[in-house]
Amino acid sequence: MSTTDQIGSGSGIDAETWAAAHSSPEFTTLRRRLRNFVFPVSALFLAWYLVYVLLADYAHGFMSIKLVGNINVGLVLGLLQFVSTFAITTWYVRFANRELDPIAEGIRESLEGGASDKVADNSGDEAADTAEDSTDDAPSSDDAPSADEAPEKSADDSAEKETAADDGDDGDGDGAKDDGDAPEKSADDSAEKETAADDGDDGDGDGAKDDGAKKDDSEGGQK
Repeated sequence: MSTTDQIGSGSGIDAETWAAAHSSPEFTTLRRRLRNFVFPVSALFLAWYLVYVLLADYAHGFMSIKLVGNINVGLVLGLLQFVSTFAITTWYVRFANRELDPIAEGIRESLEGGASDKVADNSGDEAADTAEDSTDDAPSSDDAPSADEAPEKSADDSAEKETAADDGDDGDGDGAKDDGDAPEKSADDSAEKETAADDGDDGDGDGAKDDGAKKDDSEGGQK
């Protein structure tokens, strides 16, 4: 993982945003101004320090020249090393406040603004995806019965119920007819029984008459 990726992952700004900021004209200007100040001043301070070391090592006569009392050139140059360090620090702070910080602040705001916009876009995309999922899960208007279909369905249900009721009435009528046929059948059976009884009585009467005739014949024969 590169340094850019590490910085981007830790600050919430991705590597592409950092790369775009790095190649922006503002960042190029910032880097040029920083180099134009730091490199020359650093070289000047190192040269000044090197001169002091060389004088202290090879120019003992020059460094031992007394200026005021026991204060010589070497002591003054040594103290100037500290003074030059603080002077360069103050110079750089003023230069940065005037030339570098405004550009750096603009770059930082653009980075944070771009990250915020990207987060907002991602949130909007997630909300849109959630809304689409909810819309897909909800029943569509095509599946739901329309206002025209609802009365037609109710009318069809009523027609089916009436048909079922008519079938029930026909069944009751057939049952009543069967019940009406039952007494007629019973009456027919009674009439047949009465006819049979009459036939039986006639048969008995005829039998008695035959017996009487046979008896008379036998009696006449005996005589």
